[in-house]
Amino acid sequence: MLQAWLSAPRELTLRDAPIPEPDAGEIVVKVRLALTCGTDLKTYRRGHAKLPFGLFGHEGAGEIVAVGAGVQHLQVGQRVTWLPTAPCGDCFTCRRGRFNLCRNLFESVVLGSYAEYLKINARVASVHVFPLEGLSDLRGAFVEPLACVLHAWRMLEPLPGRTVCILGTGAMAYLHLMEAKARGCETLVIGRRAERLELAKELGADAILLFEHVEQLSALTDGGADIVIEATGAKPIWELAPELAAPGGKVLLYSGLAKGETVSILAERWHYDELTILGSFHFTTQDALNALQRLRQHEFAVERLITATRPLREIVQVFEALDRGEGIKYAIVP
Repeated sequence: MLQAWLSAPRELTLRDAPIPEPDAGEIVVKVRLALTCGTDLKTYRRGHAKLPFGLFGHEGAGEIVAVGAGVQHLQVGQRVTWLPTAPCGDCFTCRRGRFNLCRNLFESVVLGSYAEYLKINARVASVHVFPLEGLSDLRGAFVEPLACVLHAWRMLEPLPGRTVCILGTGAMAYLHLMEAKARGCETLVIGRRAERLELAKELGADAILLFEHVEQLSALTDGGADIVIEATGAKPIWELAPELAAPGGKVLLYSGLAKGETVSILAERWHYDELTILGSFHFTTQDALNALQRLRQHEFAVERLITATRPLREIVQVFEALDRGEGIKYAIVP
């Protein structure tokens, strides 16, 4: 089979590999569609603090073609999507119910969706493979990124108000915009590229701003946003985000920085304006189930985020284009 392999930053190739066979508890899917994402792009550029080089890609949908001994809840022929991890259930964070913070989360990670076939390990197959009744492959492949977004919004509850400022115009920023609109919030999106901001407007943003005009935010929001969501993964924007929040507001630092990076935040505002500054990581099973429900709502126009559909044999060219800033999210078809 054809399979993408990332051996080092910006060293992506296609290789022939044997079609995997499932061990006990595992399944093998024939990949019908995979999606590029910001995490994959960051890994392509600089590596990832938690993920090894090698098998590449983690968002997708496919058809089960083989099941290992003991698998009874899934059947050959089912169309499914999957999450790349599942909690161990035994570590101290799992025992506290904080499953997204499992200390052993990346011991059994499923990577390799940029391929013709993918083996899903027993831990993930037992809880995080979801049949796609009533959903297309494309919409189903959005379960994982949307689950991350919905988990972040649970972290923001209770919302301190209804004015939301989203920093960034990548795919995750647009998913945050869709969730904000679904919750009836007033939304302002700030970005660097006018054409990306126009798409935000088309997706329902009430106002848009270029970063070079960020000083206008105070007037547009009557003193600052109740919620500020950082979705760029850039250090200067992490440091900017708290400055845009209203007194008593919440700041969500959603997109991660490089390993070892530090940021500086004005302590006076944080303390005297009683800001809540939050991190958000990953998802839980319930977040994925909630994402499946959201994706059954046609108002969640995730198809608008797909720049183009490309064959797997063009995966190297797709990431070269993403690295140049061309496109938002690509669908990859084997």
